[in-house]
Amino acid sequence: MFTNWNPWVLLFALSSLIASFAQVLLKKSANEPHKNALGEYLNWKVITGYFIMFAGMLLGIIAYAKGVSMQSGAIMDGIGNLWVMILSFLFFREPLTKKKLLGNAMIISGIVVFNMF
Repeated sequence: MFTNWNPWVLLFALSSLIASFAQVLLKKSANEPHKNALGEYLNWKVITGYFIMFAGMLLGIIAYAKGVSMQSGAIMDGIGNLWVMILSFLFFREPLTKKKLLGNAMIISGIVVFNMF
């Protein structure tokens, strides 16, 4: 079934998960009141969020360097939508609607079909 499966794709998926965690942390900071404009950008959540985002980006670069094609990477980047939906539910209690679930199921199906050939 997955005759040409590339194990570095899993590292790419991990980098997407890490980037999604960073986005959640940045959103949490954005939803909080800050004393001044400088405090909006120089607080531990924003600084940590960008550090985590950078780490996820480095993992993605490593995955590309080790054998993930640009074509596969672009397709796999869609998995970030799944991570964001799950993390938004866990951290912000955003509801899992039928449209969100159907959309993410279509994304995952597309990723699986793409990687089958």
